[in-house]
Amino acid sequence: MRQSLVSAALLAFVIPLSACLSYTPLGNVTPARGAEVVATVTPIDVRVGEITVHHVTRVEGRVAFADADSVMIAGSRFVSETGTEYRSVGDVATIPRTQVLEIKQKRVSAWKTAIAFGASGAAVAAIIAGVGPLAGFGSGGGPPKPPP
Repeated sequence: MRQSLVSAALLAFVIPLSACLSYTPLGNVTPARGAEVVATVTPIDVRVGEITVHHVTRVEGRVAFADADSVMIAGSRFVSETGTEYRSVGDVATIPRTQVLEIKQKRVSAWKTAIAFGASGAAVAAIIAGVGPLAGFGSGGGPPKPPP
């Protein structure tokens, strides 16, 4: 019973935290090395594993290198112009800055995090309040104790 209570409490905290991240546009700022980004680009050709994917318009991954001329992204997901998705384990795409339409960086959203913590705290309190009487906590019925 205790393990299921801990599992429920852990689940109540983990699920809302996944919603605390959002992508924010960087504008003309060069992204930092290691930042998780989504780049929307004019159609480019990218080598994914042993194949070359033509007309890629969206690259998701971590910035391997960035300067004023180009951005190198170790991609985890490439999307072509037709909407076909190609997964990768870090194949590097070099994108000239002239072909970058928009770069968004993954960041923690403060207000989403606050809402998630508040909601998950209320959920844990409700679980404890609901499971407590079922687990045998508190005073129960039964026969009275004999006098001393």
